[in-house]
Amino acid sequence: MTTHTVKPPPLKAQGYMPRRYVVAFMSFLGFVVNYMLRVNINLTIVAMVKTSNSTNSSDSVQEVCGFDDETNSGDDFEEGEFEWNEWTQGLITGSFFWGYFWTQIPGGRLAEVVGARKVMGVAMTFASLFTLVVPVAANAGYIPLIMVRVLLGLAEGATFPCNHALLSSWAPPHERSILASTIYAGSQAGTIVAYPMAAAIIKSLNWEAVLYIQGCIGLVWCVAWFVIVADSPSTDKTISKVELEYIVSAIGDTKDKKPPPVPVKAALTSLPFWAILVANVGNNWGFFTLLTDLPMYMNNMLMQDISSNALLSGLPYLGMWIFSVVVSIVGDKMLQANILTTQTFRKIANSIAHLGPAVALLVLTFVECNREATIAFLFIAVSLQGALYSGFSVNHVDISPNFAGTLYGITNAFGTFPGWLAPLTVGALTNGKQTFQQWRKVFYIAAAIFTVDAVFFIIFASGEVQDWNYVYDDRQNKQHQRDTEKGKEKKEVGKENEKDTTKKKDTEGVTTKGKKDEVNDIEGETTNKRSGSVISTTSNNSQSYDNPAFTSD
Repeated sequence: MTTHTVKPPPLKAQGYMPRRYVVAFMSFLGFVVNYMLRVNINLTIVAMVKTSNSTNSSDSVQEVCGFDDETNSGDDFEEGEFEWNEWTQGLITGSFFWGYFWTQIPGGRLAEVVGARKVMGVAMTFASLFTLVVPVAANAGYIPLIMVRVLLGLAEGATFPCNHALLSSWAPPHERSILASTIYAGSQAGTIVAYPMAAAIIKSLNWEAVLYIQGCIGLVWCVAWFVIVADSPSTDKTISKVELEYIVSAIGDTKDKKPPPVPVKAALTSLPFWAILVANVGNNWGFFTLLTDLPMYMNNMLMQDISSNALLSGLPYLGMWIFSVVVSIVGDKMLQANILTTQTFRKIANSIAHLGPAVALLVLTFVECNREATIAFLFIAVSLQGALYSGFSVNHVDISPNFAGTLYGITNAFGTFPGWLAPLTVGALTNGKQTFQQWRKVFYIAAAIFTVDAVFFIIFASGEVQDWNYVYDDRQNKQHQRDTEKGKEKKEVGKENEKDTTKKKDTEGVTTKGKKDEVNDIEGETTNKRSGSVISTTSNNSQSYDNPAFTSD
């Protein structure tokens, strides 16, 4: 089973707007909504909590750095009503991942069996509904809020794996990087949109309105998703014949039409799979350290008000979005031109996404009081992570198109642990101690984890379809091998018997064709033992003749 390098047909022949790009764009919008709903709490919690109960050491920061501006007084926000310290805030922001873990693997497998369209649509519908409940839960206490955040995580846990299943059906091999980057760039776009939108809504209305408005936006997207998107090119009623033939021929026969059973043991003992898993875990530690705690760092250490905080917290994700698209386009062009192999490109992209931010985070520890330099290196650290979508993230589809959704579910399930451990670690390190010394520890840990997972991926990652992807063929091949071995054994036994017979007759050189002829020859030779002649068969007739060379003594 192989993939084929097939040249894309002209856009005109595909109807100018290929359906695979429409599907990718709808998935992109889905992830915009997805991330709006998951990260809005990271900024709104700044407006929810009483300043006096968020142990802010701004005075010591002013003394250390000499900040004398009034950036914190730029917005007229009401004082937050909740008395939650850094540890409690870390529990709230990280609790999303307590639920996010459990639906990764079921979500990916369900998408392979029933279709990614259904799984994505239903998951985002529930996520939108749970978002609408957040204000009510928060006013009831931090424990009800944590419970709703867990439910939100359960709903969104299926979204990334099911989109990998969608990619395995819609994305030709040499367009996987650009389509994956297009889809998952919605994560950055959602972050970019969520923070400024939340700040504007808080200023105009209140923090509760952020959840109500964004939850309704999610429900609108869900309706559009079910109307526009199909699970695969073959089930899309509006796709052009030219595009359908192109996608089918490009993907080839690496993906079965019916989902085969998952070869769990083979996958879990595969080093290329483990390379992806380790990369996912390492990436998420650094990514979620920045995603969940960047607004807190801006507020407590750089003393930025909510409006400027929102802009500065969201800006790096614009860089990440742009960089992800650039890397994917350049990479796919190199793959199409056979300049790089898939394996080499994945390793280069992953190294950029992890080693680059590791260096940037280390530099942050030297420029702490320099706001401009700090913002610049935070921008670099987040932006370079955009290469991850062309690195480990899409690598599941490379090594196993049949099980891309399930594999992503497994690796992303383990990747959820840093999603809540990282914020808790930051909360534990900075609780009552908002100092640069404590934040240095945060950055050192993230940089070290980035480096370890990057090296592991370089050593063990692969860009080739693994043998265990073809689970049905493996069974058939094994059965064929068993049948062949049995056939060989039978032939060997037959040959031994024939040798024994010929020894007794002292005959040799009998030409046979088919099992009937073999029987005839043996019978003829047995007769000749008595008569001194053998029967020689030809393709047209058989005749007896005397030949001293074939007579027994």
